[in-house]
Amino acid sequence: MPNDVLSVLGTRLKAARKGRDLTQERLAELSGVSARHIAKIEKGDVNPSFEVLSTLVKTLGVSFDAIFDPASEQVEAEIQEVAGLYRACPEQERRLMLAVIRTMLRELMGEAKD
Repeated sequence: MPNDVLSVLGTRLKAARKGRDLTQERLAELSGVSARHIAKIEKGDVNPSFEVLSTLVKTLGVSFDAIFDPASEQVEAEIQEVAGLYRACPEQERRLMLAVIRTMLRELMGEAKD
């Protein structure tokens, strides 16, 4: 069973690496983790330490959620879309956006409690 978990982890890290158009060697250069170690992780042959995993996740620019819960990738994409829209607005419009979102969430959360 643990090997299955390591295989899934390796597959997801590999997909994230390829999704960013990186080779194992380039990821090694950027992260400081050896290409050989990255290959072993991607094959599910080794259990990376938290430090190594954290380094790879940060270097790849993905969240731990995207690695451990790929269903959250859609949520992450939606958050990035909202963040992009927010950043594109002038400061005054950003304040208005935040006020509207907070009001909507209070209403929705209040309804959920009833």
